[in-house]
Amino acid sequence: LPLSGGVDSSSVACIVYSMCRMIVEEVKTGDPQVLADVRKIVGDCDYVPTDPKQLCNTLLVTCYMGTENSSAQTKARASQLASQIGSYHLSIVIDTAITAVLGIFQQVAKMTPKFRVHGGSPRENLALQNVQARMRMVVAYLFAQLMLWVRGRPGGLLVLGSSNVDEALRGYFTKYDCSSADINPIGGISKEDLKRFLVWFGERHGLSAIKQILEATPTAELEPLKGGQLVQADEVDMGMTYKELAVYGRLRKLECSGPFSMFCQLVPRWSHCSPQEVADKVKHFWRCYAINRHKMTILTPACHLETYSPDDNRADHRQFLYNHTWKWQFDAIDEQVKKINEDDRGRGKREGPKIPTKPQSSYGAVSTPLKTNKLPRLDCD
Repeated sequence: LPLSGGVDSSSVACIVYSMCRMIVEEVKTGDPQVLADVRKIVGDCDYVPTDPKQLCNTLLVTCYMGTENSSAQTKARASQLASQIGSYHLSIVIDTAITAVLGIFQQVAKMTPKFRVHGGSPRENLALQNVQARMRMVVAYLFAQLMLWVRGRPGGLLVLGSSNVDEALRGYFTKYDCSSADINPIGGISKEDLKRFLVWFGERHGLSAIKQILEATPTAELEPLKGGQLVQADEVDMGMTYKELAVYGRLRKLECSGPFSMFCQLVPRWSHCSPQEVADKVKHFWRCYAINRHKMTILTPACHLETYSPDDNRADHRQFLYNHTWKWQFDAIDEQVKKINEDDRGRGKREGPKIPTKPQSSYGAVSTPLKTNKLPRLDCD
């Protein structure tokens, strides 16, 4: 498991540690099948797990993959959590691999890409971030195949992924980075739910490292530091918060909302925002969703734990090519914003716009009038 010291990878580590605790408890009760399975996995016919931390050390290898853009804080958080759950932990630096890959490009192109903070263009900045992210996947698989060899044991290891629902919906991940693995235990869980899980898990099992992990600003750490401190933050990069993404994800999946019906839901719900601000937020999410939807087709299969899961493999079969302009839907939103602003002058309470009974969609779709407070299930938008 690539352990970054953030909420996502820490959640995966805690899930594995929790499984180790469950195994030890089952062995104590005398379950012969569990004991036989553990002995087969560790390759020792006499092995009897009695300590969850010791079992976790046997089963789980965690690896902090630092670069020149990584901070001492994230490294310390990863190390502290690994120590508290007992995983076999490594802290490595992968700058030499990144430099080698960039050297190949520079040799051919006779040009050197720069980060944004050094005067580089957006595409240069993104390319430099993606090289780092993809090298982490390569290193993860290398270590997974050889760490048992290093430890004098037979076999190999599975690579665990740690990308969440919100990143998948927003497309805030690199194709074939650490989101690519053999299985992703948290691929069907939102960031906000993962935080709640960590709060509960940390308190239940006395893991002090989790408090620092939850207090830290989520960051990819792929851009240069400033004075040793982070300058990159996930929510700034995404243009939306994880709390907003959790709302978008539930409306999109559970309520079958598209851009227009999502806007209709959020106008009364987000009374702290003007209708225009709600419209801008909804449009930004759906543009990002459409542009990045293709990434979902290659994501690692995830455990299906929530009904809002966007897992493309089984739980959310949809097209992966969209027109990111959403012309009909966005035009309908703009029309409703104008109407709300006109109708709500002098009103105290804002109401959500009604859904047109027969919108003139290029696809000939027809939606139904809004009869209750609950948005009808619509596919027209």
